[in-house]
Amino acid sequence: MAKYTINFSPVSVAGQTKILVGRQPFEDGRLDELREAFRETHVFRRDGIDAIIDVPVAAGQKPIGNVQEEIDLGRYPKLWPSLLSAALVRAFSGVRDILSERPVSVVGSVSRGLIQHPDLPHWMQRRTLMRFDTRTIYTSGKHTFGLACEARLKNFIQGSCAELLALGIPLLGRYVQIEEPHYDPRLMKKRRLVGRVSAIKGDDLILEDHAEGFPTVPTILAFLEARREIFDDCVKRIVNRDAASLLAKAEAMAASFHAGPGRKEQIEEALKYLRERVSLEAVPGAKFVISSMLSSGDKGFPSTEMIAKPIFVFDPSGTRKDDWNERGIKKNGPYDQRTFSPKQLKVAVICQAKYEGQVDGFIAKFLDGMPDVLTGRNRVPRYGDGFLRRFSLEKPNVTFFTASSAKTSDYLAASRAALTKATDEGFKWDLALIQVEEEFKGFDDDANPYYATKSVFLKRDVPVQSVRLETMAQADSQLIFSMNHMSLATYAKLGGTPWLLASQQTVAHELVIGLGSHSVANSRIGSQQRFVGITTVFSSDGSYLLSDRTAVVPYEEYANALYETLKRSITTVRKQDNWRSTDKVRLVFHMFKPPKDTEAGAIKRTVDDLKLDNVTFAFVHIAPSHPYLIFDNTQKGIGYRDPKKGILGPERGLHLKLGDFESLIVFSGASELKQASDGMPRPCLLKLHRLSTFTDMTYLARQAFEFSGHSWRMLSPEPFPITIRYSDLIAERLAGLNAVPGWDPEAVRFGQIGRTLWFL
Repeated sequence: MAKYTINFSPVSVAGQTKILVGRQPFEDGRLDELREAFRETHVFRRDGIDAIIDVPVAAGQKPIGNVQEEIDLGRYPKLWPSLLSAALVRAFSGVRDILSERPVSVVGSVSRGLIQHPDLPHWMQRRTLMRFDTRTIYTSGKHTFGLACEARLKNFIQGSCAELLALGIPLLGRYVQIEEPHYDPRLMKKRRLVGRVSAIKGDDLILEDHAEGFPTVPTILAFLEARREIFDDCVKRIVNRDAASLLAKAEAMAASFHAGPGRKEQIEEALKYLRERVSLEAVPGAKFVISSMLSSGDKGFPSTEMIAKPIFVFDPSGTRKDDWNERGIKKNGPYDQRTFSPKQLKVAVICQAKYEGQVDGFIAKFLDGMPDVLTGRNRVPRYGDGFLRRFSLEKPNVTFFTASSAKTSDYLAASRAALTKATDEGFKWDLALIQVEEEFKGFDDDANPYYATKSVFLKRDVPVQSVRLETMAQADSQLIFSMNHMSLATYAKLGGTPWLLASQQTVAHELVIGLGSHSVANSRIGSQQRFVGITTVFSSDGSYLLSDRTAVVPYEEYANALYETLKRSITTVRKQDNWRSTDKVRLVFHMFKPPKDTEAGAIKRTVDDLKLDNVTFAFVHIAPSHPYLIFDNTQKGIGYRDPKKGILGPERGLHLKLGDFESLIVFSGASELKQASDGMPRPCLLKLHRLSTFTDMTYLARQAFEFSGHSWRMLSPEPFPITIRYSDLIAERLAGLNAVPGWDPEAVRFGQIGRTLWFL
């Protein structure tokens, strides 16, 4: 049995492949016009920058372009994606509901839906969704075109708001959509969000936060979003007493569907259907032939490696190392234990008065450890040492300041009382611990006690560590893991260095710049504001070091901010490590979106201004959204009892090289899943921009993997490299703080707190 299978099926073309095609000049809007007019008879594709090529796909049809030529379709693979997508739409049209065409998304039958009940209307549905995405991978110098197929679930509420009201479903405060025809009538109608219901007047819904031209909408033309929480609420109100068992059964079916065996079975069934029951005609006389999913050992399977675990360094001499961060820090202590100051912390605790006792008990466990809580086969105390012993600290001075309620104003009053005490007595708090609640996440940022309290302390250069009330209530067997993560993040926020990441030995000086983003909006209809966070890591003396300055700016300003960050980082490191202008320098950019040619060019010009003579670049898009799955056929599941987690899931560190410019990496594997219902671990796709001058994709993939294990936010690996993850967190936190009245962003840009990992 092959060890690995990827959900990619090679596709070839067989039959009469010599065909006539047409060409015509490209004009704005012309391509859309042609597709709408001839969607069932021709396929159109832009060819280069100045031409449109058309291919007749219906018998008896001729090319439309004013210039005609004969081509061999077998030698013209750039037409295959459009032709295969069109063939799939023709094959499923009238047989299944088609949601989209690129990728082709086909909805399973209602009769096979995951939620069925006699009292539930037929238009309340949870259905399977198969997505067929055309892709090309490059192995052994050859192009392999194929179909990436994946299985999902999707909720549908097809009944109008008039029907929902008749069933007693409340609409006030909920957003509604209208249906609009698709330009291709073979596809399902599109849904458009038009506003939030503020009132109901007769047969009309009165909307607020609405799209232009939609102050009202008739109930018969409006539809609720089928988001999970809305869908489940509708089921509960319609089915009543049977709802809990019905939803639990549906969740169990969904867990089985999302698990490795369920996903693989669905994909294999879909591909078998295409091979045996459908004729996927590319053009009259030629058809697409779909092979089985690629497995290791097959010709054309991507080259595979298991990336070695990163090595962490726990002392300045570099002699104390470990490939497991938790074991290393327990055994050796933090990297800077001899120099960290102060050893005796002054800690302000902000909590609601009614929870003071619970918070007190939690902090005692956090500081002193939980040596009696044993886990695993070997029954070891995972948090037996506690925060103080683990990080070589003395007993702190802890003072409580209570808020009379969960209101922001009361949290602010408690915070100001803490700061007043410090001012009156002539000292500075080293840390503020804040008790919050899960429901705070649903509050607007400007009314969120967490952000309000955080802003007050950060402006005084005091790091903040929050802890949820729900976390404090965890069973001890779970709480020890939360304590592990919290202790690490707290020490890093204090300015401590838990460990360093050993760097690969290279001649080149290296900087890795991460760009992450976070979007905020006061309205779901209006425009959003995107913030970009920038994180810089550089290699020095055999280790990767995190720059002591991070940046966050509105998206429109990120090009200038990136220039300033680059200039400052290169100038600082050049002086620190005595660079010469002729030294080899490598700049690696981890980006949250594919960089445009203009952006890549601007970055290259920026470095030219810094007068570095020997520079190479790598622009790497870290893409979490893609169609690929990897099945490890030897993975039988992890755990001592059924259902086991991670069945068929790949192991963390697996690297599949899809070509010179793309790689799949498993940052979080089967072992990292929390429970069986989490389904399948998904690899991340790394895409190298074509303007990159450093193109060793294997080196870049290994480096990105190492950075995913180098997080000081948690002891378990991150799902992305810290260059991206930290940048995302910076952008998210600053976006929240910017909404707080009186917040000053200069506190982070120029204050001492900006030199710490305050955002973890």
